[in-house]
Amino acid sequence: MKFIVRYFTMNKFKKTKILAKIADNRSEPEFLKSLFDAGADIAWLNTAHQDEPATLDVMNKIKAITRDIPIMIDTKGPEVRTKDVATPFEVKAGDSITFTGDLSYTGKNVVHVSYPNFHKEVPVGEVVLYDDASIETIVEEKLEKGIRCVVKNGGLIKNKKSLNIPNVHIKLPALSEKDKSFIHFCAKNDVDFIIHSFVRNKSDIFEIKDITKKYPKYKGKILAKIENREGFEHTEEILKNCDGLMVARGDLGAEVPFEELPYMQKKMVEEALKQGKYCIVATQVLESMIKNPRPTRAEVTDIANAVLDGTDAISMSGETAYGDHPLEATKLMARVMGYTEQKRSELIHFTQTPKVKSKVFDLAKKIVDKSNKEKAKAIFVSMGNIDLVKAMSSYRPESTIFAGCLNDMDQRELRLAYAVLSFQVKTVDISEVALHAKDVLKKGDKVLVLDKKNTVSVKKFGDLI
Repeated sequence: MKFIVRYFTMNKFKKTKILAKIADNRSEPEFLKSLFDAGADIAWLNTAHQDEPATLDVMNKIKAITRDIPIMIDTKGPEVRTKDVATPFEVKAGDSITFTGDLSYTGKNVVHVSYPNFHKEVPVGEVVLYDDASIETIVEEKLEKGIRCVVKNGGLIKNKKSLNIPNVHIKLPALSEKDKSFIHFCAKNDVDFIIHSFVRNKSDIFEIKDITKKYPKYKGKILAKIENREGFEHTEEILKNCDGLMVARGDLGAEVPFEELPYMQKKMVEEALKQGKYCIVATQVLESMIKNPRPTRAEVTDIANAVLDGTDAISMSGETAYGDHPLEATKLMARVMGYTEQKRSELIHFTQTPKVKSKVFDLAKKIVDKSNKEKAKAIFVSMGNIDLVKAMSSYRPESTIFAGCLNDMDQRELRLAYAVLSFQVKTVDISEVALHAKDVLKKGDKVLVLDKKNTVSVKKFGDLI
């Protein structure tokens, strides 16, 4: 309970959640604890940069600190990255650089990539973008074992950096062998969320489910990371077949014209809200704080706009994985979220609500409507039905939902849900839920109480403790 109280007090009723990417080479227990205390809700581990033993080591460190923090594992998906670049090297505008999937081909400015057929599938004249489009190149010549590209703007070529070809469909499989192994790993280790990268259509989701169904006791959720136009165009069908999505603006911004990106972000958040599914906005949210102690004004506004759109969570990548100011960035994000949420009703005149037709969503809407009408400070749920709590969250209540969970995996899943503060309880008695709020609510605060029979009543908090 001490962790819950400290977390809730420091975040001042913050409803939008924070993902923090954790690197295996920056996962000291003291650092992790300080990051969670600063407001990070979910630990995000990226398998593109670490193997299973390193991932398990980080997971065990997190679990040793607290079992309340959910763990997300990010599979690589059908992506192309630079490979075997032992020493970073600089390229300038006008230089030539050769990309190849043939590891036997070497030479000056020859860069190996992770997909063997890459150089065979990219034609002359196409754009090849390096590391979220930080370097742009144009394919000038097809060689027997590579493609020679002219550099349009300079930069540093490093290992394991992404490559995007906006106008070419690369014939990569949805899951690499490493991905398949990691999905088995997730199921065996009860990882709370699997985020699959570069999801293009519902078939990519089915390939993951074909593996997870071999583990009938596994309850982890699958989130689709949308990073290209094909995925965006199939957002509705993708969401119908998974538990939520991540708007991954880095690679997406390299795949589509910049002017389309804000529209795509808002449409994906809207579709997630419509279907009552989880939604995360990601990439370069506080990019400047990787090196600087203060954000840009545009970054602060970016956080606020994502909150106003109604996203469940916003993520940090380099800011926490290797940045110079991870705690400052986390605290800053929490402050901006909390303040924006307080002003949300003044600024939003239309919010997409779920269009799901079911008894659970009908009941959830009635509960949230009543809570908003009564101006309740909190909703107390003695939880027997996690789906009802998620549905209530989907209506973006003005009050915070205190959800008592009978098992730890439900509790961790709900840590992603907007406005939900989840914790484990031993019984479905509402008084046990109330105990978790005694240090953060006042006796006179009005609360909505949902008992185990889904009966709703309005109480003063002081009457429950």
